[in-house]
Amino acid sequence: MVSYLNNKRNYHVKFLTEKDVALAEAVCANCDDYFLMEQGAPATSKNAQGIITDLPKGKTKRDKFVMAVLDEADKPIGLIDVVADFPKKGQWIIGLLMLIPEERGSGFGKVLYQVIKDWALDGGADSLRIGVLEENKEAVGFWSHLGFKKIEGQQHTYGEKEHTVHVMVQEIA
Repeated sequence: MVSYLNNKRNYHVKFLTEKDVALAEAVCANCDDYFLMEQGAPATSKNAQGIITDLPKGKTKRDKFVMAVLDEADKPIGLIDVVADFPKKGQWIIGLLMLIPEERGSGFGKVLYQVIKDWALDGGADSLRIGVLEENKEAVGFWSHLGFKKIEGQQHTYGEKEHTVHVMVQEIA
């Protein structure tokens, strides 16, 4: 577990394994708004398990890093999922940066993004990539504000819902 202090607030980032699915489930259960938008249904245990275990083609468990963000009382308040060198060497993809609704809009997401960025730079990344649902206007604005640029739109289906996903990239090195 890694601890951080930001604006007099302590939080911890704990790397997750399949044994830690309960932490992922707790965040997912508090983020039903996202899952309803993405797949048209509330979050399930399978969603939480998938965040921990699903891998892009050609990647291994060693390439994927899933972390729970815990507050001062060890309450799970967010999830981070990053895959190194995907889809190409030097580009790391942020598969997920999810905060429970009470934490959104507080500036905390920017803090976590900076942690991810610094960590990716230390790991040899030269750019970061993310896919954002077009209808998730707040997230599109968040990533754009941080300097991410849309490079393409892709069609994807999650659950019963079809989406346009904005593929966004930021050069960091």
